[in-house]
Amino acid sequence: MTIKNILIATCFMSLSTMALAQPMRASRPEYSLKVAETSEAANDYYNALEYYEKYYEQGKDRAIAYKIANLHMLLRDYAKAETWFARTLLRDKKATGEVNSEARYYLAMMQKMTGKYEECILTFEDFLKESQDETKTTLAKVEVEGAKMAMKMKENTVFIVENAGNKVNTPNNEYSPTIAADGSTLYFASYRFDKIITLDGKEGDYHAKIMQATKTARGAWGDATPIDGDINRPGFDQGNVYLSPKGDVMYFTRIELTGNVVTKSTLFYSKRNGETWSPSKEVAGLNGNYIIKHPAMGELYGKEVLFFTSNMDGAKGYDIYYADKTDEGSFGAPKNLGTPINTIGDEESPFYRDGKLYFSSTGHPSIGGLDVFSTNWSGTAWSKPENMGKGINSEADDHYFNMDEDGSIFLLSNRPGGRSLKSRTCCEDIYNIKKEPIKINLIVTTTAVNKKPLGGLNYRFMEIAGGKSGTPDEQTADTYRSDLLPKKAYIIITSKPGYYSDTTEFNTVDIKTTTTIEKKIVLKPLPIISASLVAKAMGNDKPLSAVTYSLIELASKKADTKTLDMYTSGLTLNKQYMIIASKVGWASDTARFNTNDIKETTEIEKVLTLKPKTIIVKRNERIKLNDLYYKLDKSAANAEEMENWDKAQLTLDYMYNIMVKYPDMTIELSSHTDSRGSDAHNLELSTKRAQGAEKYLNEKGIDKTRIVSKGYGETKLVNECKNGVKCSEEQHLQNRRTEFRILSGPTTIEITEQQSATNN
Repeated sequence: MTIKNILIATCFMSLSTMALAQPMRASRPEYSLKVAETSEAANDYYNALEYYEKYYEQGKDRAIAYKIANLHMLLRDYAKAETWFARTLLRDKKATGEVNSEARYYLAMMQKMTGKYEECILTFEDFLKESQDETKTTLAKVEVEGAKMAMKMKENTVFIVENAGNKVNTPNNEYSPTIAADGSTLYFASYRFDKIITLDGKEGDYHAKIMQATKTARGAWGDATPIDGDINRPGFDQGNVYLSPKGDVMYFTRIELTGNVVTKSTLFYSKRNGETWSPSKEVAGLNGNYIIKHPAMGELYGKEVLFFTSNMDGAKGYDIYYADKTDEGSFGAPKNLGTPINTIGDEESPFYRDGKLYFSSTGHPSIGGLDVFSTNWSGTAWSKPENMGKGINSEADDHYFNMDEDGSIFLLSNRPGGRSLKSRTCCEDIYNIKKEPIKINLIVTTTAVNKKPLGGLNYRFMEIAGGKSGTPDEQTADTYRSDLLPKKAYIIITSKPGYYSDTTEFNTVDIKTTTTIEKKIVLKPLPIISASLVAKAMGNDKPLSAVTYSLIELASKKADTKTLDMYTSGLTLNKQYMIIASKVGWASDTARFNTNDIKETTEIEKVLTLKPKTIIVKRNERIKLNDLYYKLDKSAANAEEMENWDKAQLTLDYMYNIMVKYPDMTIELSSHTDSRGSDAHNLELSTKRAQGAEKYLNEKGIDKTRIVSKGYGETKLVNECKNGVKCSEEQHLQNRRTEFRILSGPTTIEITEQQSATNN
């Protein structure tokens, strides 16, 4: 068994069975040896190590030193394993003049996994001079290449590496993190023990379960709990959990262990059923007399496939396979991914996203043990795998790469700094890795043609998306400063009275690091002759306020858009222009003009006429009347008891005109209150409000039989300002309103849009 197999077997499920049939007597070396050998045969590494060390102290047996070194390596105490492999080599050389080349190979590996790259290269080179093992020779050359790569590789400056925290990670191992697409829920497997599990009859339900943790409002992970349903079956260890991209299918394995070694692994799946999971079923077509693990959905040749890891016949250790999906939970014959992905080493934990496969390997040049690699699918072949670099990879083992839709990475690692039962590297934690956000700053300075700095400039800065300008940032300043976003297009318009304005467009598409963009603008002075525009909008023969004006210079299509009562702007001579006036509820109007042949300073005046837009009201459809609001605890339709009586009277008169226009129409006038006051009082008050509006219409000549007045009190609030909710006076005012609906007569009527609110 190569070191890759050992590490993977231990990384997958670490469980100590320390219960013994009788007490140990340290005074008998042969007894310590017997217990150690029995524990080793049962893959009980912790007990085997403890008693081999006792035996070694009593006899200094060279062969036992090598076993101790191997056990430290199996338990991933790289520092101690390095010490013991070095001791083995030294004692062998002193005793026989020869060395154990396998011990030298593992010593080099331990040096590499503790970051001693120069030492490990020298040790591997010594190993290569003496090795007769073809497999280890091939792997040693790869390890040397990886160590040299690690020495040249730049330190991480892009990624922020964060431990997932104590609510997720325990001092024992966690396994197979998989994240929901939106990044809000994390699934993983765990024993949830803070100490070595001792099988002594008192251990209770110690098996590994699939857990879930949800992100809190502050961005941290909440308490991990076992997932619902029958996935966590008693008496079995659950692991290798994977959530499909849509979040509707979960794949996982049920595992049987002999000591610390996985001896059986079966692949299952479950479908989401509301908030829980359906009864799990065994996946059809893939399970067999071999280990199967690390499922992950993907796509190849236009088909949905399942990637997974297995040591089935034909694999070189553990290889990555795929199988076409034939039905829910059913797959075709497994196919080995082959080169350039699978190697003589071990490949595992595949993850597929948008034509790219991420996986971990000991057979490609790495900076530690298992490193994460990526490869792109061209449609016919995979590209040469690339090491994901420091930050994602460490000197230890890094695998189970997973990613949410925002690109936040989750993986499993026993890198130093995590929570560990024994050594600094014994146990694996879940880590979250995010990219350091790129910061892009803009600085704009402006001068005249003679290079003299200009102050008091008007800057208008906008993002451009889909050919349209976003909301502008307008400042009057000497220097303009702003933060920018990556992969965006921008435009900045610089102007100053007496000068031609300048428009500068730029983008941040190719910027991949923190950058400051400096723009130096030069403004040319305007000629003495100038032209300007004054535009105003009329509606129903009256001036309109808060109108949005867009002045467009037609040749360049440069636009200036502002919302004002009256629009004014300087113009450039010998240009064609178009001015557009628009307002919600009104049809826009456009005027074209030019500044050709202007011989003296000229002011061009344009009056634009906007016509009311109309909407169709259906029978029984409630329409809120604009500007028909009452003062607190008031109900009469007059100047003393209504907010803004001038506007309210216009609305009531408009309602009168509708009734005249449709003489066979009967309506309900319904009034409302805010939540303040008792329910009974508010019901009475709203009824009076409806009657007040009816009275106004009656006095103008509308027959009483055509109006039904009804009050609804506070039962139909238009916002959240119910009892006990603190709201502003403006928010309460929105509820003190009157509406109408057609009860009989026409099935539809036409009203002007600006005179009524949106349909309720």
